[in-house]
Parts: sequence; C-alpha cells; structure tokens
Amino acid sequence: MKSSILFIFLFFSNLAMADKWGPPNITSAISEDSSIVVRIVPGKGFLNHDIKSSDKTFAQANYFKWNGSNGYELYQSITLKNPAAPIYSFITGDGKLITIDNWYSKGTGKVVVIYSPAGEVIKAYELEDLFPLKADFDKLGRSVSSIHWQCYELQPDLHHGYLYVPHALGGSLRFDLSSGKLDKIQPDRHCK
Repeated sequence: MKSSILFIFLFFSNLAMADKWGPPNITSAISEDSSIVVRIVPGKGFLNHDIKSSDKTFAQANYFKWNGSNGYELYQSITLKNPAAPIYSFITGDGKLITIDNWYSKGTGKVVVIYSPAGEVIKAYELEDLFPLKADFDKLGRSVSSIHWQCYELQPDLHHGYLYVPHALGGSLRFDLSSGKLDKIQPDRHCK
C-alpha cells in the first residue's frame, strides 16, 4: 500500500512544472528616439501574487524626459497594475507605456496594460480577455505559479502604433496603442 501511494505521488509530481523566480530587478524602457526613459521599480512584499497584506506596494514607473542638453529629468511617477514587476515594458516616443505579464506569476492578473502619456490606463487585459474560448485557454501551458501564454521564442515588439505579442498557440495579438483595441493575427509561423 505504501509503495502504491509513493508511486502515485512520484508519477503526478512530474506533471507539475516548478517555476524558479529570483527577486525582480529595477528595469527600464527607452523610447525609440531616446527622448523618454521609464524606470520600473518593483513592488515590495509580493510572492506568487499574494496581494492581501496592506504593507505591500505595487511596482512604480518613474518617467524621465531628455532635457535637450545634458540629461534626463523626472516628470511623472505612476503606480503600475503589476504587483511585483512586469516581465516586459515598452515606452513610445509620445509617452505611452505598455507592460506585459507579471513577475512571479505569468498569465495572471493584468497581463497587458497600455498607459496613456499622462499615466492613465487606456486598456488593461487579463488572460481570459485574450483567450476567451475555453478550448484555447485550456491549451496554454501551465506551471506551479504561471500560465505560459506567450511564445517565448519570439519577442513582443512595437511597430507603427501597434504592439505585437506572439502567443503560444501560434500567431500574434495586435494591440492598437491609441485605443487599446485587440486583434488576433493568424500565424505565419508556429511557436515551438
């Protein structure tokens, strides 16, 4: 009996993939023309998306603008929708900030957020918004703390006012940065 229980435990423990997360680091995003730099400071006290305690702070974005002669000057700071930190962040030349996914827990919470130049949310998406069909959602890979929805062989990218995020089912999600509108683009190559 004990050997049967041990066998069942060992068999099913292989089905759950573990994640290994170090603490999030301060990161930055730089606009294509280098006129704006956004410094992302991780939130404090978060592990695996536990947001119940009142002594926790969400990630912060500090915006700096080139002063035209000798450096950058802070012009605004905002609190992000990311508890610990985003995995990816982008800033456009006109000051729109985009954050993708969440440190410690990919695929949970606000996975894509588009902020206006004033730091207000244009649109925030959760994973269920991106993959509303249960059949598609159920195809996404999972681990202990995360849902793996992005195609990690291909990086998200900004082009002509759109954010393109390749996803794990093949194809890309295209976000209009002005309105936040989402389009799905059919694959021209499949994610591995």
